[in-house]
Amino acid sequence: MRRILSVSALTLLMSAPLAAQTLGQQTNGNRADGPTRVISTNPFLPLFGFFQGEYEHRVNANASFALAGSYVDWPDDNRTNIDAKLRLYPQEHALEGLGLGASIGFASIRRDGYQDCGYFDASCTTVAKKTYSSPTFAVEGQYQWLLGTHRATAVTAGFGVKRYFVNKGDSRGIDRVLPTGRLTIGYAF
Repeated sequence: MRRILSVSALTLLMSAPLAAQTLGQQTNGNRADGPTRVISTNPFLPLFGFFQGEYEHRVNANASFALAGSYVDWPDDNRTNIDAKLRLYPQEHALEGLGLGASIGFASIRRDGYQDCGYFDASCTTVAKKTYSSPTFAVEGQYQWLLGTHRATAVTAGFGVKRYFVNKGDSRGIDRVLPTGRLTIGYAF
């Protein structure tokens, strides 16, 4: 009985490093051979009249480049955004895990039915619609999971802040700094 326990314990100890290596290979995989691109969108936003989508491409082990677009329609205004993003992945597994990014872009803001009042006089006129164009800058943080055996399903959650460089004098009532959020599901290939 003692001999059987000794042989069993020795077998377990010898196989443990092999099992750990196999587990490490399963969780880390060959990340360099993994997906290099992700196309993602929020499938729920169109139900509310909004849109958010992104195409992301791995540049190297710790960085990616992305093109993103969004459309939001609020009661007072609607905003269409196009952004170019550069993301850094500190764990050096681009497209997976924590990502910190910055973006520059362009926005079109349309205001519906607002009062345009002068600074030095009390005269106000009602303006039916007015469109503003603006460059934008944003910073964001996100976490992206690549799920499945082939790591082909991408789920991303993140938040950030975007600055609209709209002329202050011409754009009364437009918020120029807004929080942003991201919850997308996509395909990694």
